[in-house]
Amino acid sequence: MKHMKKHLTVHNIFRIIAWVIGGVLLAVLIAFLFGLAVMYLWNWLIPAIFGLGEITYWQAFGIVVLAKLLFGGLGHHGGDHHHDTCRDDHSRFEKKENGYTIPEERMEEYEEFWDAEGKEAFEKYCEKKETE
Repeated sequence: MKHMKKHLTVHNIFRIIAWVIGGVLLAVLIAFLFGLAVMYLWNWLIPAIFGLGEITYWQAFGIVVLAKLLFGGLGHHGGDHHHDTCRDDHSRFEKKENGYTIPEERMEEYEEFWDAEGKEAFEKYCEKKETE
């Protein structure tokens, strides 16, 4: 299978850096907005419903972080996320969070299948995707 390698140019490196900085700034903005939303909703609803006091922005931000830690965890949790379909590592099929697991007693059969048929079919699929 021919691999088309893209050489990193100065332009591409700056582009990657810009995307990383943009992503970090976007994450900070989203965190700020979530904190504001929690603060306003809390201060609008909770004192009237439960008789509790109002909270500051930083308390609201802390509630968002606490909720994420308690209910969302820290890692990636499934969902309909797009992955790089053509990478030379099929171990992702063995991960539970991707919705497909192979029982330990069937792993040897799976590896034999992958070596005999799966890898070739996957490579053909990747070649087809590269030409599209």
